[in-house]
Amino acid sequence: MPITLPPLSRRGFLKRGSAAALSALATQLPAIEIPEQVWVLFSDTHIAADETLNARGVNMAENLLRCANQVLKLGQKPFGLIVNGDCAYLEGISEDYVTFLRCMQPVREQSIQVHCTLGNHDHRNNFLNAVIGPPPPNAERPMNVPDKHVATVTSALVNWILLDSLDLVNKTPGRLGEAQLVWIERELRNSPNKPTFIVAHHNPQGPVPEGKNPTGLQDSDALFDLLASYPKVQGYIYGHTHTWLKTKHEKTGLPMINLPPIAYTFDPKRPNGWVIARIDADRAEFELRALNPAHDEHGQKHVIKFA
Repeated sequence: MPITLPPLSRRGFLKRGSAAALSALATQLPAIEIPEQVWVLFSDTHIAADETLNARGVNMAENLLRCANQVLKLGQKPFGLIVNGDCAYLEGISEDYVTFLRCMQPVREQSIQVHCTLGNHDHRNNFLNAVIGPPPPNAERPMNVPDKHVATVTSALVNWILLDSLDLVNKTPGRLGEAQLVWIERELRNSPNKPTFIVAHHNPQGPVPEGKNPTGLQDSDALFDLLASYPKVQGYIYGHTHTWLKTKHEKTGLPMINLPPIAYTFDPKRPNGWVIARIDADRAEFELRALNPAHDEHGQKHVIKFA
């Protein structure tokens, strides 16, 4: 099951079932041009229980509230919002998520659905207990992948496959695991044939030199070998490194977007903030909204043209 924060008011939202219904109708109705969709991407919010806490000179809760309120000032309501991991500060304690939910409340009150992935500073059960409450006694949560929380969110223009790269809480490296890789292959095979983005918290990582510790996704090679078999995959979206960047995967050439952190950067010269993703039939445009609008990269756009 996904970690989804439902809107605090009712709103229609296309998911797998409704997308299938739309596809069926397409055989009966004349083709229509689908307007551009706007999505919002957050990452690395690092919210602590204490909303006054500062780290590296930054108040994380204040930053998240600022970003949430900026989203509400967009001229077009986002189709959805994805928070790509490290929602919590360090160890994913339950109180961190209480504050996180409070900071996200302005967005949810405007009928925007929020989907969350997990990073290495999150805790699965604590997050789910905060979002949907604990399971009934002696009951297990339904999960598509054992001990992982994954989802496919699809609209008329795009699929987002949301992965769970959390391995050990408050330990830097990430891992998908064999069961999740099997699920990814099944989703890619069965999901609607439209541009697809893979979203996971951790950065890809190749072989680690002897004497060095891994810091990224430890089964990157297996993932990208799989993605290379599906032409509809148009990009990999990740966070973790607290750096705004567009690159290509060294082996497969797949475009990759590294999201900026909403919390703090590791390099004070780099921007923090959030990203607007504008999707149309031909391309995806990712625009940085820096928390410091005077930053040289504020408004910078990275474009992925669909193959």
